[in-house]
Amino acid sequence: MEERSPECQNRRETDYYAAIAEGYDELHKEEQVKKILLILEHFPVSKDESLLDVGCGTGFSFDYWPTKNVTGAEPSAAMIAQATPARQAKIVHVRAEDLAIFDDGEFDVVVSLTAIHNFTGLEDGLREMKRVGKRKFAFSVLKKSSKLADIDRLVRKLFAVKTVLEEEHDRIYLIF
Repeated sequence: MEERSPECQNRRETDYYAAIAEGYDELHKEEQVKKILLILEHFPVSKDESLLDVGCGTGFSFDYWPTKNVTGAEPSAAMIAQATPARQAKIVHVRAEDLAIFDDGEFDVVVSLTAIHNFTGLEDGLREMKRVGKRKFAFSVLKKSSKLADIDRLVRKLFAVKTVLEEEHDRIYLIF
């Protein structure tokens, strides 16, 4: 199998999300909201905490977290363009691997739902999320991802995983 360069992989991901951006919420919102609600059953998030959602897409998840102090990081300009103006104001156009615009420990909570397997620089993205977060993290990964074993190894290496929820299509890591 041909190995893709990070630039080629990033271009493919950008093209994919540009192609589905207009219908993304209709396609994926329901399943993503179910994940958020499941996470909140096991993972405390208070209204006073700051939260970074890495790979936030159109930002609809902002409505479901108990805190309103939410920032999104999204690499797809097309996805951001589909967000409401209020949500767009909270989304930064940046890849997970490039979170240098944020300070160390800037966020109380860092979440990434069904996005990590799309990172071009998997370990760099996870390290950046760890750097900008304080101590609470929630990540979901598609079980069918070819990167699942690598993601599992890296998440367990970089974070003290408290709970792993196994859903039909997703593995959810909770660190707090």
